Amino acid sequence: MNNTNPLVSIIVPVYKVERYIHRSIDSLLRQTYNNLEIILVDDGSPDNCPFICDKYAMQDNRIRVIHKSNGGLSDARNAALNVMTGQYVTFVDSDDYIADNMIEKFIETVKLYQCNMVVAGMNIIDKNNQIYDYRSTLTSTLSTGIDITRKLLKDVFPFNFVCAKIFESSLFEEIRFPVGRHYEDTATTYKLTHKCERIYCIADCLYFYELEREGNITSELNTSKAIKSYIDGCLNSREQIFFCQKHKDFSDLLPVLTKRLQLWALLAIQSAISLGYKEYMFYYHQIRIYIRSLSYTQRMTHLQIALTFPIIYYSLYPLLSRLKKMYKN
Repeated sequence: MNNTNPLVSIIVPVYKVERYIHRSIDSLLRQTYNNLEIILVDDGSPDNCPFICDKYAMQDNRIRVIHKSNGGLSDARNAALNVMTGQYVTFVDSDDYIADNMIEKFIETVKLYQCNMVVAGMNIIDKNNQIYDYRSTLTSTLSTGIDITRKLLKDVFPFNFVCAKIFESSLFEEIRFPVGRHYEDTATTYKLTHKCERIYCIADCLYFYELEREGNITSELNTSKAIKSYIDGCLNSREQIFFCQKHKDFSDLLPVLTKRLQLWALLAIQSAISLGYKEYMFYYHQIRIYIRSLSYTQRMTHLQIALTFPIIYYSLYPLLSRLKKMYKN
């Protein structure tokens, strides 16, 4: 293992990003740090992306391509995690790109502070190609894994996604992204930070995030998919509750996580009403599973009514919503 210039694996899931993929891969090839393993995962993309990936691989032996049937963002990332060989790993979405010195800056920071993970700031690109600095509360500082995990669970740490970060690859032992679930980063990142002793945050914005992500792996939510995303939010919150119950250092966060679970549940129930009674009852029974562990007194008033009297709530909620709007006006 080369500890002086360790191998860094860059994982890039690819799906319907023909408009952006050249910009993304070119930014990886311009890196001032050269010891790279670039893994392009063609997630069954129906456009020319598979051909483009193969062409890049023929031009640079640091690039390897995985072709697979469509399984979603998590499945694509996991496919690369299963074969990567780098001592460190970072993730880049194929419609985004990175600063030329991002990997070099990450490795310099890892060496300087002997940390398991480095977090960078991010630039946001809007639909007019205007770039906005998104540092938020991120400052250059060294933190413990427990401190960052606490901030992630409280939702006060601005970057819960895995992009704009570098990880020791060993952190992913026994950890993979949940396949078929929305908010896969929220479900995963806190587990990784909890395994870290030291995490360094860089205020520099080294990652460029494309806000208009039409057609990519994470886009295109209709009403049913939106409800599915709310239910996935319930699942994430319930897993975080179990995590805090297991790790007593975080037990004081249980009230916050319980309220978050209830909010996801209420969003799902209220949204399902628009789909009709049959769909509403289908989602109602799913949601009950996730909040069964909550005591009656912990539940918010709307949620109490929805779970105790689902048919009445289905009938009355549209009327209550209209009355509320009339009252405000």
